[in-house]
Amino acid sequence: MNGENAVTSWIAEEARPVAAASADGPLGDLEPLRDAARGARVVGLGAATRGARELFVLQHRVLRFLVEELGFRTLALEEDWTSGLRLDAYVRTGEGDPRALLSDAWLPWRTEEVLDALLWIRRFNEHHPGDPVRVFGMNFTTIRASAYDLVIEHVRPAAPGRLDEIRRLYAPLRPDGDIDEHVGRFRREPAKQPLTDRAEQAYALVEDLPGDGLAVHAARAVVDFHRFHGLPPEEIIPFSERRMAANLLWWHDRTRSKVAYWGGIAHAANGEHVASGPSARTNTGGLLRKELGDGYLAVGLTFDHGAVHGGVRVPPPPAAFGDAVLGQAGPPHYLLDLRGPHPAPVAAWLDAPAPIRVIGPGYRPEDDADHRMPGSTPGALLDLVIHSQRVTPARPLR
Repeated sequence: MNGENAVTSWIAEEARPVAAASADGPLGDLEPLRDAARGARVVGLGAATRGARELFVLQHRVLRFLVEELGFRTLALEEDWTSGLRLDAYVRTGEGDPRALLSDAWLPWRTEEVLDALLWIRRFNEHHPGDPVRVFGMNFTTIRASAYDLVIEHVRPAAPGRLDEIRRLYAPLRPDGDIDEHVGRFRREPAKQPLTDRAEQAYALVEDLPGDGLAVHAARAVVDFHRFHGLPPEEIIPFSERRMAANLLWWHDRTRSKVAYWGGIAHAANGEHVASGPSARTNTGGLLRKELGDGYLAVGLTFDHGAVHGGVRVPPPPAAFGDAVLGQAGPPHYLLDLRGPHPAPVAAWLDAPAPIRVIGPGYRPEDDADHRMPGSTPGALLDLVIHSQRVTPARPLR
């Protein structure tokens, strides 16, 4: 038996079938996840595309399992922090219209599948008011007026002598109107540094104030927003990875809750040295692994072929990709544990440098081989995979 046949035989034997038709129903098929996730403080669920219904359903089902069976109490999203505050208020209190809130979120989250997950969290919290699941936004690219207001309202009683200065510094920075228009204006601004300096001066005025730290985090988010949008292209993704990891760790330290992290596989895999876009870097998952060790579990949601993003056809990955062999064996949807000792051909596959597939919203079938994340090995990037042989498009939010 050659090496590839040995790997497909191993997959056929070890793969555990999972359901992906609906997020509802029993979760017994996810029991193989229990031992792997039991000791984790953060479980990263990195999807190879955010345009497939089945991958969203699987993320939702794993979230349910982590919450109901293992006590996880935070869903962290690659979403702006201030948008996350509004989603969190909804799942805790019912405040707001979840459909409208998602309509104002980052485009990949505007799906009926993500809405289903939020509605489930809200129902769970109604039955567990003293032990709720929270929602946390890890990003800072569209920081809204609420962050500025949170800082000002904290300074008012904590340091009234600094209030006028904070207001003066924030006056030309605070968004007024549509957030996308605000972002566009700042990105077109030729003299960004004086505005970034104002954000940093405001942060310096609040970072030593007493309190629970929320206002300080808001002030830091304002700084991150201005720094991020002023960076050259090659520095944007590495900066974003560092700050997303730092933000998630801040939340984990603040709440002491275990976190299910929904992200793209390019960010959530355990990438110590990966490349996608113009720069190589340690990604968010790699930084979390450095900080948490085995407390970070990297789960990849991969797929072989199908349709995404409204019907764009995606063929099986090129044979040279590290995840290509996953489509050659196993049930329609399956869980596969990549950790531990393996037969020599399997170990060779897991340890061989090879890219894995990453399908973003700009995917074009004619450039299929370019949609990849090189720089590591399948076994280093992922602890487990949840693989779908065929996917269908996610349902846009109605």
